[in-house]
Amino acid sequence: MIRALPFAILLLAAPGSHAGKIYFTDRGASQVMTANFDGTSLQTIIPSAGTNIRGIAIDVASDDLFYADNGGDDIYRARLDGSGRTPVVSTGLGFPADIALDRQAGKLYWCDRNNHRIERANYDGSSRETLITTTQPYYLDLDLTNGKIYWGDFAGGNLFRANLADGSGQETLVTGLVRTRGVKVDPGGGYFYWCDRDSHKVQRRKISGGSIEDLYSGLDTPHGMTLDIPAKKIYWVDTGTNGVGGTGGMAISRGDMDGSGTLEVLAEVNQPWDITLDQRTNNYADWIARRFRNDAPDSSIEMGADPDGDGHRNLLEYFCDLDPHASQPIHPVWVSTTGGEYFFTYRKASPTRTDVIPNIELAGDLQKWESAGMSVIEHSTTPHNTTFLLRPEAVLPSGSYLRLRLRLAAP
Repeated sequence: MIRALPFAILLLAAPGSHAGKIYFTDRGASQVMTANFDGTSLQTIIPSAGTNIRGIAIDVASDDLFYADNGGDDIYRARLDGSGRTPVVSTGLGFPADIALDRQAGKLYWCDRNNHRIERANYDGSSRETLITTTQPYYLDLDLTNGKIYWGDFAGGNLFRANLADGSGQETLVTGLVRTRGVKVDPGGGYFYWCDRDSHKVQRRKISGGSIEDLYSGLDTPHGMTLDIPAKKIYWVDTGTNGVGGTGGMAISRGDMDGSGTLEVLAEVNQPWDITLDQRTNNYADWIARRFRNDAPDSSIEMGADPDGDGHRNLLEYFCDLDPHASQPIHPVWVSTTGGEYFFTYRKASPTRTDVIPNIELAGDLQKWESAGMSVIEHSTTPHNTTFLLRPEAVLPSGSYLRLRLRLAAP
């Protein structure tokens, strides 16, 4: 019998320096910009983007970026690097304010404030239709899990929901707010979120009902919002246009989705209006910038650290796409054998961690591990699992152990 051990960690190289991306519209500077998850490396990818740019959304798989300009009443499409910009909807608009995507269906949704409707079309602008007629819709989000669309209004202080398929079943969920912005929904977590720009708060409420929770208060003009649900983070932009001297005005900020931690002001810009994320974490530095606060001590972000005390070091949490701040089980590895060949399968993160090198090692006594004596070939990979084919040079002794050992490639 061959026994498989889950994982061991070999820490060899320092993490790389590149981080993941925040995308946002800066209305004051008329630019579409990016930054790393930690707010560093601000970059303009579309200068002179329009005279009054608003909502933004991206589709990483199709390399698409969309944003609205209600100065010219256009919705633009570009690549994620900002190149190839072209208008895809440029007729019959009156103040396009926010954008949401159904990425599986290739559908673009937007609020048209002045024409009092929510519309949708294909990514190229074809098959355009009005989904909902409603007073001054301004921000929206899609719950594809339950087939719902959520939105707020421009000045009424209300939040609404309807069926995504045909716009039927319209419901008023919340009333009595001041001026709602940045509506987002987390169907798995059971909450929907929003900014109230004139009460200077980021708030949430359970989808099933109940009281409103103030997550972050004392802000200036919180506006566009996005959720990083796996990392349990909220990102929002604050236009600073109220001029009340609140925290994070004219800046990008983030906080915890339950409001438990203090907010982080990530980057000061001009007049940011809306925000979205490319959540891919293709290297260890991306993962640290996304999962940890900027002021986290070095001792907690090292590859060998275990900040949640669950026995899994950071490199292993990164490789398995686990939460380093909450105890979680590791997906098991397993071994099967056919005709003297062994198949070693483990669960991989998505996207694949390209900077981690997995090695399969053999031992007979849990003391002396070695990779010699067998050829290792990547046999197959699926969206969830990777299988290695092991061809020993000799018959493996009964009671041998196999393990997967990780090391981080040099940046």
